Amino acid sequence: MAEGITGWRLHVGVIFPTPVPPRAVLEFYEAVPDGVDMTTVSLTIQQLSDDDMDEAIKGMERAAKQLASFDVDLIYQSGVPPVVRRGLGFGDELADSLSQAAGLPAITDMSSVIDAMRTAKLKTLAMATPFEQFINDRLIQYLAAEKIEITNNTALGIKRNVEIRRLPIPVEYAVARKTYLESATKPDGIYIPCGGWGSIHNIDLLEKDLDTTVVTWMNAMIWSSLRRGKVAFAIHGFGKLLASL
Repeated sequence: MAEGITGWRLHVGVIFPTPVPPRAVLEFYEAVPDGVDMTTVSLTIQQLSDDDMDEAIKGMERAAKQLASFDVDLIYQSGVPPVVRRGLGFGDELADSLSQAAGLPAITDMSSVIDAMRTAKLKTLAMATPFEQFINDRLIQYLAAEKIEITNNTALGIKRNVEIRRLPIPVEYAVARKTYLESATKPDGIYIPCGGWGSIHNIDLLEKDLDTTVVTWMNAMIWSSLRRGKVAFAIHGFGKLLASL
């Protein structure tokens, strides 16, 4: 009935910290139901330095206003490094400022993954990232303040986004699996941030192989956006979180 109408179920406006990887767009549409669309605006982060992250934060309100002009239903800010750079509570503060700028509901990456972890009752997680260790340390501290413990973490130490995107997709699976298995005590799940590496298809593989629950930037983005947009549509084949919708 509504075929061909952009976002007739839900139209998500996504702020990406870098130009959006084409694979991320493809996999978003592989997972979401018909009638869920996204329009994106990209910021200027070229490498994961504090200067670049601070510059990106400055551009987020402008990006939110730009997305609002394309008739999106909500704003989703992707990328956790800029948020944890500013410390505890900045995720909520940023969501408020983006919402005010756009006149729309706004969700941050950090708040969505925390919400997903709590909903799935994940109190301890292994974390695998392509980041430098100092970003992992900030993530660990931010999550600890939310009563979520990272039991083991791996940082591949990559600074430039273009180098992250060159990683073969199986690297994400292998690093996450190893990090989980090497935890001193068995964690409740796995957390994989960063939109520049890996694949949404690794989620189901890891969950089945390890009998665990996986939260990534992508499944948290889809899950939180559909919930906020009141789209009740269980999505199968991409892990437990999306199947719970």
